[in-house]
Amino acid sequence: MGDRPNILLEDVEAALQQVRGIVDITPEDLLKIVALTLNEVEKRKGKFQSKEWIKEIMKAPVITCTPDTTIPEAVRILLEQNLHCLPVIDVGGKLVGIVTETDLMLQFSPETLKASLKDLFLRKKVRGAGQKIGDVMVKKVVSANPEDPINKVIHLMLKYGYGRIPVVNQDNVLIGIVARKDVLGFLK
Repeated sequence: MGDRPNILLEDVEAALQQVRGIVDITPEDLLKIVALTLNEVEKRKGKFQSKEWIKEIMKAPVITCTPDTTIPEAVRILLEQNLHCLPVIDVGGKLVGIVTETDLMLQFSPETLKASLKDLFLRKKVRGAGQKIGDVMVKKVVSANPEDPINKVIHLMLKYGYGRIPVVNQDNVLIGIVARKDVLGFLK
C-alpha cells in the first residue's frame, strides 16, 4: 500500500467539476470519478515536484524573538539577518505572536495616532509607541502544521496576504516557517 496516492478533497472536487450534471452513481460512473480524481492527484504532484507536505518545504530553525525583546533589538535582528518578520515565542518555544517590518515601522509613524477607520480595517491594527515586541506584535497568528498539504499554506498566503506562515506542532511549538519563495521554488 506504499504506492497509494494521497488524495486531497481538492482533487475530488476538481474531478467532480469535470462530471457534468447530476450523476446517478453506477459502478462505471464511480470508476470514471476515481480515474479523474487520480488524474488530479498526478497534476498536483507535478506542480510540486513530488513535494506534498509543508514539512518538505519549510525552513528550520527559525530566527525568533520573545515578547520582552526591545524594538531596537528586533529591528537589528531583522536588518542583520535580512528578514521581513520575526515569530515571537515564549520560554517554552510556543508561538505567541509575530512582528513584521510594517509593525515596527508603525511605531515611528506620526499617522498611527490619527488613522482613519478605513486604515484600521485595512491594517487590522494601528499602534502607538511601544517599548517591547510584546507591546506591538500581532497576537492572533495564522499558522500551519508540518503535516498539512502545501495547498493549505498557499491558500493562507493568498487569503490573508501574508508572505510567511509559521509552522507549529500539535503543542503550538514553533518548528519552522514557510515563505512565498519556499512555495514558488516548488511550483513549475
